[in-house]
Amino acid sequence: MKKILIILAVLFSMSTQAQDAGIFEKLMTEIKAYQLDTTTVPADKLTKKITELRKLRGGFNITEAVAYKIAEERTKENANKEELDKLEAFFTTGNGKKWLDNAITWIYRKQFSYAEVNTMVQFYKTPAGQKMAGSFPVIMLQSLKAAETIQEQFKP
Repeated sequence: MKKILIILAVLFSMSTQAQDAGIFEKLMTEIKAYQLDTTTVPADKLTKKITELRKLRGGFNITEAVAYKIAEERTKENANKEELDKLEAFFTTGNGKKWLDNAITWIYRKQFSYAEVNTMVQFYKTPAGQKMAGSFPVIMLQSLKAAETIQEQFKP
């Protein structure tokens, strides 16, 4: 699970700061400094706008990443179906869903102002924004696959 979260963080960071030469240093610094906050978020206009943005962005989001990881665990020979059922329920309807939503909202609140989130919402409401939301995960995974393939060809 930690691996997939790091990959998603790298993908998001790469997409928003591709021109920054120190991207990996910044990413590692921010990950090390990150403090989980699952407390209830304010019911204000920023939280509502962040929720709207997250819905508009769609694509392969953290909820789907967690579901994917649980499904992947189910395929393992020694998978404990009962424990995985509990984990799935925890993240889809239990406190895990609420805590994860709160944590993600706090992350957005610390990174973006209301005006910035509103600008992103406006973009994701456009046809180009919707196409980006649907295509971005595929583009990033294909880009990673391209890099992996090129790396394999480079190895002596």
